[in-house]
Amino acid sequence: MQFLMERLVNRTDPDMGLEPPFDLATAIAGQIQRIVECRPFTGGRDMRVCDFGMPNIVDSGTGMNDHERYGARLAEAIARYEPRLHDTRLEWMSTGQPLRPHTLVVHGRLLQDDQPSLFRFELPCPDDIA
Repeated sequence: MQFLMERLVNRTDPDMGLEPPFDLATAIAGQIQRIVECRPFTGGRDMRVCDFGMPNIVDSGTGMNDHERYGARLAEAIARYEPRLHDTRLEWMSTGQPLRPHTLVVHGRLLQDDQPSLFRFELPCPDDIA
């Protein structure tokens, strides 16, 4: 199953050129990245307008309990907005770096070509994307 934007990018009209190959794992990783990068919008009187997205992790605390709460909220968002990923599990892994001591890894299972496949996605840090 492809989301609308994925279908638009992975076009099938011959006049638009060759169709790029669709990779389900890459599409799921991209959707998780969008969830993390988008911020939920709250209107006046704390009325929720759009729940898609996550609060900035920088605004949360630095302790592991704060990380676990953030991870639990992300797991809920993934379950809601990325239904192609099953048995989602999040893991905080130590990086050994003092300024970024942990990184978040998303694990799960997906069905690709009617075959179960394991999924692993390590959320990138902005410093890693240079």
